[in-house]
Amino acid sequence: MSDILIIASGGGHTGFARAIAEYLPYKADFIIPKGDEMSKKMISQFADKIYEVEKFRSPSGNLSLSSFLLSMIHSAKIRKYKKVIATGSNHSIFPSFFQFVKSSNIYVIESQDRIVTKGKAVNIISKYSKHVFLHWKEQEKLYKNGIVVGPIVERPKYTPSDEGYILVTTGSEGFERLFDILYSLDIDNVVLQTGKVNKKYEKKGWKVFSFDPDIERYIAKAKLVITHQGKTAMEAVVMYKKPTIIVYNKDWKYAATFEDSKLYAEILGTVFLNDPSNWSTKDEILKYIENPKQPKVYTPGTERLVSVVLNDI
Repeated sequence: MSDILIIASGGGHTGFARAIAEYLPYKADFIIPKGDEMSKKMISQFADKIYEVEKFRSPSGNLSLSSFLLSMIHSAKIRKYKKVIATGSNHSIFPSFFQFVKSSNIYVIESQDRIVTKGKAVNIISKYSKHVFLHWKEQEKLYKNGIVVGPIVERPKYTPSDEGYILVTTGSEGFERLFDILYSLDIDNVVLQTGKVNKKYEKKGWKVFSFDPDIERYIAKAKLVITHQGKTAMEAVVMYKKPTIIVYNKDWKYAATFEDSKLYAEILGTVFLNDPSNWSTKDEILKYIENPKQPKVYTPGTERLVSVVLNDI
């Protein structure tokens, strides 16, 4: 049986989980949000066993009392593991806490875009974790038990190239305001991953789909990546050195603040734009599409994170 449990809490958090799994010398066990088929596809090849635990709050802040209670009950029933890595979000709280009660060593990852404020869930978990893993030296002041390991990303699967298209991808929830504006502009050769946004974006020169577990191949071949204040920006820059535009999504009430997101973009060396509802004109983004900015260069830190966990007593 595996002695490591990784809590893959959906979206970019599951991306962290898969990155860690790629560097482990053996398969781990995982917890994913109940019914999260995207997460299941992303980690299935690395998993010995997969538990499903309810996710009781959405990124926009909606809370379900029944899911809250079920999350507690199902988390309490999971057997003890020697070491547990929580990837953040409210979904990680109950599974990690009940493992802590069972005397497991707990580790947690702070989000890549939390520079001046702490993630609420990560802050809670940090109180009973051995270490909080951080991506940037700018995050050191956030936690006394923090360790800067470097940007936590997966092993690149592809050789970078430029096939001339713009990749637009904003996580599993999507970003309809941004999609609508881009769709109205005179741009073609666009690859758009819509996530849970069901609106049709049929246009000549556009390739549109809701989800692809191998979105990385589109990142690797894009000439430019447009995304939100999430993990994809870090992947595009660190793994593939792609010019990137980060567009702030104000609907993510429990995600990083505007100031956090702006500093995150500066750390990566990307363009940062406010929420589209605050743009003076809908074509405000065009000048950055036409003149892409080259990002900074970083070395991945995932291997160091895994080394800390494996060698920690």
